[in-house]
Amino acid sequence: MMSYKILLVCMGNICRSPTAHGVLRHRLAQAHLSTVVTVDSAGTHNHHTDAPPDARSQAHAQRRGYDLSDLRARQLTEHDFVQADLILAMDWDNLALLQDQCPADCQHKVRRFAEFFQASNQTVVPDPYDGGEAGFDQVLDLVEDGCTGLLRHMASPAVLARCVPDWSHHGATSCIDREWVLGSFNAAMRFIQQVAELSELHDHHPEIWNVYRRVRLTLTTHDAGGLTYKDVALASAISALTNSSAPA
Repeated sequence: MMSYKILLVCMGNICRSPTAHGVLRHRLAQAHLSTVVTVDSAGTHNHHTDAPPDARSQAHAQRRGYDLSDLRARQLTEHDFVQADLILAMDWDNLALLQDQCPADCQHKVRRFAEFFQASNQTVVPDPYDGGEAGFDQVLDLVEDGCTGLLRHMASPAVLARCVPDWSHHGATSCIDREWVLGSFNAAMRFIQQVAELSELHDHHPEIWNVYRRVRLTLTTHDAGGLTYKDVALASAISALTNSSAPA
């Protein structure tokens, strides 16, 4: 299964980008998206290579239930521009450095993390390194806001094409669907039961059309008026199920 790769970038990769890394990783796990969305972080400079996140960042994150202890700082590489689908800078200086280093055919991947804020009107995530404790809480507030926006981004056409390429996306009706032809009617019924079990696990349910051996699933989030990360998560789980059981 393909995955969508998000890279979070600040200057030294010890405060803002690892905080965003840890929070987004946590939120993706809660949303059942860890298997199809990959998160990483890096710094534009190599000031702290292999260092853990700043102790203050770790402490403030831990109070909100985010564990950053396994993360280690590293510097951005040329390979990152090729591998990532979305590269998010924490401030304008980080953005300028990324744009200077980024190959022309990857420039569309480079954006500001602040573009995904849902509530804040800030344009950057300010560096808390030389400030007081309040700065680290502000970073977490902004990062949580941006992660909410990133979860909404998971239902965008680019992410759908990357994470669930075997599903058809119908933009006009805000849904995705996929059809299977199983080996027998009994196989179709077993498949529908497996889908039902997955749907209960995800607390999200497809529309199911079935005639004899043919099964078609349609996903949309009705209470949100269109596709959301829930559709991506359930579609990817169903794809993993069908890939492993290889229905005819």
